[in-house]
Amino acid sequence: MPRWQNQPRFQPSPRFAEMNASDSGSASVVAGWDQLRLPRVAAPKSSGPLVVAIEGPNGAGKSTLCEALQHALPAPRCLGTDEAWFSEAFKVRMIRDAEWPASAMFFLSGCWEQMRLLSTRPEPLVLMDRSLWSTLAVQAATSAGRLETLVAMLTPVWGALRLPDLTLVLDASFDSCQARIARKIGTARALDELTADAVFHARERAFYRWLGRQRPEVKFLDVDRRDADQAAAAAAALIRESAPC
Repeated sequence: MPRWQNQPRFQPSPRFAEMNASDSGSASVVAGWDQLRLPRVAAPKSSGPLVVAIEGPNGAGKSTLCEALQHALPAPRCLGTDEAWFSEAFKVRMIRDAEWPASAMFFLSGCWEQMRLLSTRPEPLVLMDRSLWSTLAVQAATSAGRLETLVAMLTPVWGALRLPDLTLVLDASFDSCQARIARKIGTARALDELTADAVFHARERAFYRWLGRQRPEVKFLDVDRRDADQAAAAAAALIRESAPC
């Protein structure tokens, strides 16, 4: 029997239980963001490659799309957080068990360091599987006040943050994402199942729509109506519009 089949399914931690104990749906959460704005300070110019972040909920097909684009463009790909942050035990601890401010700062610091490293690379284009926006999305979907708290925390340093040059958000229904998660195995599936909740999914999608209204470089790609090849072709076309390959 494969080792992963003996692994117990992770139980939601108290920090995810907050999601179900507060607001009952996405409408009340999104209403709290109406007046919230990201800082207008310009991000620092980078001499490195154009960075394209692939975003979206768990199970939307981000890694699959990154792999396809890596060969189609071609372009190297990386995780949104530097690999030094990703020992298996520590990753599980920070996703499942840590208090939410510690978890958020952990992943945001890894994204910050990853963008610094990318600024030194010689390639013209790099694909990034998730980015700092994923951390904000997860926290915003868990509790209404967390996004406001994180924006306030980041505002003093916003001018030093390197942001992705283009962000492609994969827009997928809850059922589609759950079907893809069901095909995963081991820790990857167990961690994705921590937030396998229709309310969380709706809030996360609402966050990305809010982000799209704030940032003109955020684009959306409907992957429910496209197969993998069609999604890759559409994504490649959007990327070429920003930076011909």
